[in-house]
Amino acid sequence: MTSATIKLHIGNALPPGNQAESARVISLWKTIDGFFKHKPFVAMAGTNAQSGEYQVSLDASALLTLMEQAVSNAGSFDAYATKQGADSSLPMDAALIIAVNRSGTALTELESYQLVSVFIQQLVLACNISLPGSIQILDARFDGDGAHRYEAQAFDSRILFGAMKAANYNEWPVLPVQSFERVWQWLETCETSCTDTALKNINKVLFTLLKVAEQRHEYSARTVLLVIYQLEVLLDCRQAGNHDLLHARARSVLGAIPEQSNCLRELQEVRNNLFLASQPVHRPPLICNTTADVLRGQIGQHNSAVESGSAMVLALLHDLIKHDAQCYTFSESWKRA
Repeated sequence: MTSATIKLHIGNALPPGNQAESARVISLWKTIDGFFKHKPFVAMAGTNAQSGEYQVSLDASALLTLMEQAVSNAGSFDAYATKQGADSSLPMDAALIIAVNRSGTALTELESYQLVSVFIQQLVLACNISLPGSIQILDARFDGDGAHRYEAQAFDSRILFGAMKAANYNEWPVLPVQSFERVWQWLETCETSCTDTALKNINKVLFTLLKVAEQRHEYSARTVLLVIYQLEVLLDCRQAGNHDLLHARARSVLGAIPEQSNCLRELQEVRNNLFLASQPVHRPPLICNTTADVLRGQIGQHNSAVESGSAMVLALLHDLIKHDAQCYTFSESWKRA
């Protein structure tokens, strides 16, 4: 059996959260830290490669230590981040250590980093489906043999955290914390880690969810496009401009949609305006601790629509997981009159 160990150093590792939310995130990461101990992982480690069987172990103890120290110091992740803005000596960095191995031929350096990248993406999906906004990988780099040849991906997940906040504020849809183990098992049945190009609709949605998780303070038309795409693929409704059908199918799965959460028409209108080149385009902002508040009032940012739409995507995924399904099949009835 051959093995490789790669450290992912995260310069900004603390996700957002008030006192209650911080406690839930710590509880989830305690589960994650104990879950990956020589865990079987089937993945495609390389473009156009064949899927292989590996074992993966994850050591998240450094991240857990940071989270627990932040709560001990300030009461919550949000309060700690505010304190750190005035005191740069307070740490915000942590590391995830990923060990991979397999039987048979030796792991190449490239294969090891590709496999770890796929694993991290799967971890980002599982965390954000289990508890939206519970993972943050910013200012990241790999440490290990040959690490200078590979670039670690960044995931903010702020939009998905905003989706959870919007769902709680509007009291719809209900987004309870999901069992991490069940979510991971469901992702395995979707074979998300076994392809680089999504062909199944569920993987189109999940790969797009990763792109949403990459967004930094970005609620513009580009993000709207990602969100409405997920909803239309999940609800098998890709007919252009068919708002009524999309709304009816969403309602048939999720129940009555409260007015304050009904973002479908706005999402579709913004998407259409984007293709007509009538949407404003903003300069990428300077990221700082006040960026989110400043941008919320900016014209052309679609905060409520993006957050409510993402909440609907997460609720639909929760429903599929609950029923061990990967897609919806709709059949509209008709009669002669």
